[in-house]
Amino acid sequence: MDSFILKDYASWKIENHEMIEKFKGNNNVIYQRLEPVFLVLDYVYDLACDQQELDEDLETIFEIGFNYINAQFNVIKIYFESLFQSKCDEFEDYSEMLLFLIYIFDFRTDLENHGFESDIEVLNDAETYIENMIMERRRDYDYVRDMLNEALKNVSETIDYEYVSLIDIYVEIAENFGIYVFENDEFVVGKEI
Repeated sequence: MDSFILKDYASWKIENHEMIEKFKGNNNVIYQRLEPVFLVLDYVYDLACDQQELDEDLETIFEIGFNYINAQFNVIKIYFESLFQSKCDEFEDYSEMLLFLIYIFDFRTDLENHGFESDIEVLNDAETYIENMIMERRRDYDYVRDMLNEALKNVSETIDYEYVSLIDIYVEIAENFGIYVFENDEFVVGKEI
């Protein structure tokens, strides 16, 4: 495995350690959602440090996971530091909404990867509404959940495959490595939002 990506990951973890630990310590839903990727990355990183050589599949898993977590965490960091001035309690109130924005991004990316148009009006409307809601600190959470579920249902009916998020894939990868992420029935990945 390219030692540069391992060094980048180690540097990234050091740079974001405090924030990750805050989210982890507060049982933040965003951390919980991204945790499978963190666990798989740490597992593969440790393997690479111990073995020096990894097969192509593990390298791909690591690269995709690191690129994903880096991109998503940069967006989360902007919201946390800029919009919420690093205040955990206030950020926590809107974490679920930020999670929805991440989900929309993931869904759009998957649509594009399967050759579908991702600029879909109902998703655009949901995304804009959620962004405005967060900025204005509105608390119409139930409305957003219903709106997003309806939007995702409508889009899902127009595609000819079942959407599986990258996070869900990393849950399966983790389990294949013997890492069991979700032992609590309250948080079920892939169900209605």
